[in-house]
Amino acid sequence: MRVKIIASIGPSSKSPEVLREFYRIGVRCFRINMAHGDQAFWSDIVKAIRDLEKVMGDRLCLIGDLPGPSIRLGEFKEFSFKKGSKVVFSNSGDGVPLRDKEFFEIAEEGDIIMLDDGRVMLEVIASNWDRVEAIAITDGVLKPGKGLTIKGKEPASQIIRDRDFEAIRFSVENKFTYLGISHVRNAEDLRIVRETINKLGGRQRLLAKIENASAVKNIEQIVRSSDGVVIARGDLGMNLGLEEVPIVQRKILEICHRLGKPAIVATQILESMTSSPVPTRAEVNDLYVAVTQGADAIMLTGETAVGLYPVEAVRWARKVIERAEREPGVTRDSLFSVMERGVDSERDRYSYGIYRLSESLEAPLVILDREIDMALAISVYKPSHKIYLLTDEDDIYRQSHILWGVEPVYIHSDNGIEAREAVTKHIKETLRKSGIERTVYSRVIYVNNIEKKRKIEIFESLE
Repeated sequence: MRVKIIASIGPSSKSPEVLREFYRIGVRCFRINMAHGDQAFWSDIVKAIRDLEKVMGDRLCLIGDLPGPSIRLGEFKEFSFKKGSKVVFSNSGDGVPLRDKEFFEIAEEGDIIMLDDGRVMLEVIASNWDRVEAIAITDGVLKPGKGLTIKGKEPASQIIRDRDFEAIRFSVENKFTYLGISHVRNAEDLRIVRETINKLGGRQRLLAKIENASAVKNIEQIVRSSDGVVIARGDLGMNLGLEEVPIVQRKILEICHRLGKPAIVATQILESMTSSPVPTRAEVNDLYVAVTQGADAIMLTGETAVGLYPVEAVRWARKVIERAEREPGVTRDSLFSVMERGVDSERDRYSYGIYRLSESLEAPLVILDREIDMALAISVYKPSHKIYLLTDEDDIYRQSHILWGVEPVYIHSDNGIEAREAVTKHIKETLRKSGIERTVYSRVIYVNNIEKKRKIEIFESLE
């Protein structure tokens, strides 16, 4: 499986039994949505992931999603309503409470309020400084803590508010690998978050979540300033219109390929599996398309966090991905967009040359490195054979869990002989577990990139 699966962890999946099943199916990267819960809840999940690491003897990737400058409902008892019903939002005790006062400042008569990834819509009929009245355009259910969007309007709040700072500090203290920056609008938002992380002593890499019109408008500068992108299709659909999402998804993936940054497709990947053990045909097709467009990873959200069938959802995701990857030329579209960027820089020329060598020799790649850049640069070309990243750096090992086709192997030093022995043993063991007793590779390309030496060797045999 070259495309990675990221599983969101919540009430349905935080048990040791479910997490072990996720791992066995192939999940190495886990997400916590920090817009929900508190530090005690987050701590329980972090402990469960660290315990899983000990049981499996592995190093796993943790992504923390910051709440961001979004508008969210407060605490109240969940209730349902019918089309035509009046719904009141208020902070004075006689309506649905909201965490953010900004909602009352920007809501105006005639505005369309959207919730639950656009499935619930209401029209504002009256508004003042602490009360908004709306008429339901659809049947719906309101649940505490859920985000809402006013169509065509974006909150003007700072990218880091009190709850975001709390989440960043928690992520730094607990050594998360990545932070998902929600509702990014421009490169400046990312700079502010990086500075905050650095001041707290953290080294987390940033995944820019593309969720609003400003992010789409500024997509190139955001991709360049980030360490990867999450295409958050739920909020994109509410902000831009559902019909725009497929076009925007393809555009963002192409830009990420061209600029050499990993891209994650998220939201409603297998949405029906929150309540069904089998996905719909449309969902299977949607996931297949994401694979063919060159997504580095797909992110399951509600399916694994709160769904009734979290393990089945991961199994189905793997089944669809593997079937798509068996199709000849499945990543042709993504590769074409990479070729368009050319190979002008020294790193591009070097990584492209290694990729072409791998293709001509039909050989897997082994990269010995203490940084992620070389593995990422080669991964962008979607080579036909695996990329094994040998490293003695925990952070680099964990970061590689979202990269297309990259499989990390931990070694205890950068000694060349040990590295060769480690990768030989690892590949043989991988093939043995797959039912292949003898290696199918007559050659392996070995790249020593420690201290950027860029030494290339070809192993003639793994025997």
